Amino acid sequence: MKKKVVIPIVVLAVIGALIISVIILTLPTTPPIVIPSERKALIVGSANDFYESEPDYDFNDGGDSSIDLGLGNWTFDGTACFGEYSVFGNPYGSLTIFSGTDLPVVGNFSLDYSENYDLLEYALYNITVDIFIQSPVPLVGNGTKIGLQWLNSTGQTVRIDWTDGVNNIINSWFSLNLTGVCNNETNNEITDLNLVLSVEAAFPDLMNKAVYFDNIKIDKWISVNVTNPMEPPPSPGGINSDGFPAQSLQVYWVLKNHGYTDENIFFMLYWKNDIDGIVNIYRNDGILDDMVGAVIDVLDDDVNASRFKQELNVSIAGSFADLINENDYLIIYMCDHGSNKKFPDGSATFHFEADNSFITELEFYNLVKEIECKRMMINIDCCFSGNFLNSDPNVGSSWYNIPNCIMVTASSNRPSWYWINNANGDGWAGSWFFHVFWDKLDENETINSAFNTAFNFIPFNQAPLSIVQNPLMNDNMGVAATLSFNSDPPL
Repeated sequence: MKKKVVIPIVVLAVIGALIISVIILTLPTTPPIVIPSERKALIVGSANDFYESEPDYDFNDGGDSSIDLGLGNWTFDGTACFGEYSVFGNPYGSLTIFSGTDLPVVGNFSLDYSENYDLLEYALYNITVDIFIQSPVPLVGNGTKIGLQWLNSTGQTVRIDWTDGVNNIINSWFSLNLTGVCNNETNNEITDLNLVLSVEAAFPDLMNKAVYFDNIKIDKWISVNVTNPMEPPPSPGGINSDGFPAQSLQVYWVLKNHGYTDENIFFMLYWKNDIDGIVNIYRNDGILDDMVGAVIDVLDDDVNASRFKQELNVSIAGSFADLINENDYLIIYMCDHGSNKKFPDGSATFHFEADNSFITELEFYNLVKEIECKRMMINIDCCFSGNFLNSDPNVGSSWYNIPNCIMVTASSNRPSWYWINNANGDGWAGSWFFHVFWDKLDENETINSAFNTAFNFIPFNQAPLSIVQNPLMNDNMGVAATLSFNSDPPL
C-alpha cells in the first residue's frame, strides 16, 4: 500500500511565489515618466522714470566747485601731509594733498556746505569729484575717497556716507560719485552737511606724493516722501527714458539668441509714456527700436507688485511658478528702482512704478524658495540690491540659502547706476553692471568670467564698479566657473 505524499503548505507558498515572480518578470514593463527639462525665465522691468537731476547752480558755478581761484571755503586738516591750492588741475587749479614722508598720512579737505548753500531736507545729494593720484605705483592703505558728513544742530555727526577708497588708479584722472539722503533716520535732526575729500594712505614712491581734487559738482533731487504727504515737495519732473526698459530688453534678446522661446519667457515690462516712443539699447547697432518683435506678457499698468507676487506663487494654478517643473532651469531677472529707506531695519524693497507698490526682500525670498527646479539664477538689478538677496541688511556673509541657486546683485548696500539712454561715451542704455554682465554671457563666457569683467568695468569717465557700487555674487551650487550658454547643460 502506497503512502500519501504530503507537501507542507509553506513549500506550496514558496513555489507559488516563485511562479508569480517569473510571470511578472516576463511581463512588459512601463518605464517611469521622465519630465524633460526646459529653460525658463521671468524678466521684470517695472519702471522707466529717472528723476531729472537738479544741479546746485549756486555751488557748481562757483569757485568751491571748479577750484580755479584758490581754496575758497575749503579748509584742510592733516597728519604727516599738507594741503593747498595748486595750479595743476583739470582744466586749471585743484585742491592738492602733498606728502613728504613714506609713513601713512591722513589728510582731509572739508567744506561746510550748509553754511554757504541751502540744504534741502529729504533731498538726495549726489557729489561727483575728479581725482588724480600722482604716483608711479599704487598707494598703500585705504587710498583716496570722498564723503558726505551729516550733522545735527549741536554739531554732532549723525552719520558719514563714504565711497570706498581708491589707491590703484594712478596718473590718470577719474571720477568718484557718492549719494546720500538728507533724512533723519537716526532721530537726530540733520541741519548741516560737510563735504569731505580724503586721503588715508602711504606713498611708496620717494619723488611723487600728491593727490589732486577738481571739478566738484553737487546734484540733488527729491527721492521719497518720508513722513508727510505734503512734505517734501513734489519731485522734479521724471524723465521716462530707455535705461530700465533697455536693460530688460537686452536680457530678453540675449535669452532669445541662445534658444529660449517666448513660451518659456514671462516678460513684464513698464515703459508707459516713453519720452520718444521707442527703446534703443545700442547707439550704433542699426536697430532703432528694440521693442519691435519682443513678446511682452504683462505691460505697463498691469506690471505691479500684486501681479508679480501672483506669478511667483507656486500655489496659484496657472501662474508662471506653478508651471515650472522639477527638472527645469530657471532665470529670474529684476530691474528697477530699489530702496532701503522704507523700513527702519534697512530691509530692501523693489519698486513698481505703475501703482507705487513694492515687494520686500523677505516676500521675494518666501516665494522663490518654494519653487522646485533643478537650477536657478537670480539677478537683482536695483539700488541696494545686495540687501535684497542677503538675510543681513548690512550685507554681511549671510546670503539666503537657496541651495540650487546662483545669486548676482548689481550693488551692495548702496545705489546702482545706469545710463538712461545711449547718448554717452559707452554708447548703450542700461545698467552699468548688468549690461556688461549680459554682454559677456551673450559671448558664451561663464557666469564667473562675466561677473569679473562687469565687476571691474569702468563706465565712461567714472571709477571701476568695484568701487562705485560693489556688485556681489553668491554661488550656492558651485557652478559659476563652468556654467555658460555654451556649457552642457547650458545656462
